[in-house]
Amino acid sequence: MMRKIAYLIILMMMYANAGRAAEKMYWLPADCSQNRQQLFSYFKQAALLGLEQRDYAFALVQQLQSGYMPTDSLMTDRALTQAAIAFFTDVAYGPAITRIGYDGLKYVPDCLDIPTLLYSALANNNFNKLLEKVEPSAPQYNALKSMIAFYNDRLQRQDYHPVKITSETADSSNHPLIDKLYQLGFLDAPDYTAHEDTLRIKIRAAEYMFEFLEDGALRQGVIEELNVSLEKRLSELKHAINTFRWLNCLRKYQYVVVVDIPAAELFVYLGDSTMLNSRVIVGKAKTPSSPLASRIDEVILFPYWTVPHNIAVKELLPGIKGAPSIYLEAGNYQVLDKSGRILDPQSINWNTLNKHNFPYTLRQMFGCDNSLGIIKLNFFNPYSTYLHDTPARSYFMFNSRYFSHGCIRVEDAIPLAKLLVPAEAPRIDSLSRMKTPPAGSPITIPMKPGIPVIILYEVAWPDANGKVRFFEDVYEKFK
Repeated sequence: MMRKIAYLIILMMMYANAGRAAEKMYWLPADCSQNRQQLFSYFKQAALLGLEQRDYAFALVQQLQSGYMPTDSLMTDRALTQAAIAFFTDVAYGPAITRIGYDGLKYVPDCLDIPTLLYSALANNNFNKLLEKVEPSAPQYNALKSMIAFYNDRLQRQDYHPVKITSETADSSNHPLIDKLYQLGFLDAPDYTAHEDTLRIKIRAAEYMFEFLEDGALRQGVIEELNVSLEKRLSELKHAINTFRWLNCLRKYQYVVVVDIPAAELFVYLGDSTMLNSRVIVGKAKTPSSPLASRIDEVILFPYWTVPHNIAVKELLPGIKGAPSIYLEAGNYQVLDKSGRILDPQSINWNTLNKHNFPYTLRQMFGCDNSLGIIKLNFFNPYSTYLHDTPARSYFMFNSRYFSHGCIRVEDAIPLAKLLVPAEAPRIDSLSRMKTPPAGSPITIPMKPGIPVIILYEVAWPDANGKVRFFEDVYEKFK
C-alpha cells in the first residue's frame, strides 16, 4: 500500500514538473530581455504615477538588475508576471484602500481584463504601449499625474530644502516666500530680485489653488497653506489620483455624482467629462459628513424636513419653550407623536421636556423657508445623509463651506435633478416655480435605475476646469 502511495506521489510530481516545463516564460529567457527591461522601466515610473515601487517585486527586481541568476527561473518568471499584473491593476484602479465608510454600491472596479491585456501586449510585441492603454484618460487624472511628476522633480533637485514662511512681507526680501513659490511651480527659479508686483500675482495664483480670496495679500491662512510640506502635498495628490482611478470604471458609461467634502463641491462625471459642477455646503467638524457610496433612487419636490432628534432637543426646544405656538408657526413646524399623528402644540407641556424626555418628532412643512428648500435627492445610507436644496443661499458665497449637520446642501439642486431625470425635467422646472405643491403634499419622482453617488474626503482634487486645488483638511484626516 505504501509503495502505491509513493508511486502516485512520484507520478504527480512528474506531471507537475512536466506542466512547469511546458509553461511559457515571458521575462527571463534571452529573447525576452526587451520585455524585462520595459517592465523594470514601468516599475521605476511608479512614484510618478502615485504608486509605490516597493509594491512590485522590488527586492527581486533589484537582484535581477544586479546580475543575480535565479535557481528556479520559472518561479521567478511567474513572480514577475504577478508583479506586472499587480502594477497594471493599480494603474487602472488604484491600490485597494478604505475610501468610504459605507459602500451601498458594493463597487469593485473591473472594467479591464488586466491579465488578458498583459498577455496580448506581450504576444503582439506592443508591451511598451500597455501603460498608455491601461491608464485613465480623463483630463483631471492627467492634471493630478502632472502635478505629482512636478513635485517629485522638485523634491529630487539638489537645491531642494524645507521652507517655512514666517513673514507677511510680500517682496524680494522674503526669501522663504520666493523659495516656496518656486517649489510649488509658481516661479520658474528662486529669483530674489523679483518685483513685488510679480510676487503679488504669484500669491494670487497660490490663493486660487488653496481657495482663498485672490487679493495677493500674504495673510496668515495663506502662509499656513504655503507652509505645508511638499512631501505632504505629494501624499495628498497620490491619495487623490488613486481615488480618481478607482472611480474610472464606475463613470465610464453612466452619470456618477461625486461630492468632495474638503472641496465642498459636487461633480457629475460621465466618462471623461464633467457634466455639472455645483458648490455645496457640507458638515462642520463637530457634525461631519460621512464618506459613502450609494444610489440616488428618488427626487422629492416640496419635501418635508423631519428634524433630527439632536437638532430638535438642542437647538429648537429652547426656543419652543419660550413661545411654543409662535415659534412653531413661524418655522412652519408640525409636532408628531410616535405613531406619526399630528398634535396640537397647545396640548403639550413643553417645560417638562428635555433631551432625555422628548417623545415627539418635529416636521417642517414645505414652503419657501423649508430647510431642504424645494428639492431633495434621496439615497439609502446609515447616516441619514441626503442631497438637498436650501433657502439660505448666502452661505454658498463662502470659500470654506462647512456649516451643515452632515447633510449636503446643493447650490444647483434643481439643475442636478433635471440632469439626472431628464424625462421629468420639464415637470421639475414647472413645479420649482411654485411656492406650494398642487396637491398639498410632497411629490416623489422615482429614479430607476438609481444614479451612483459617492461622497469622498480628498484634500487635493481637480476642479471642473481640471485645475488641481488643495482644500482645508477640515476633519483632520490627513495629518
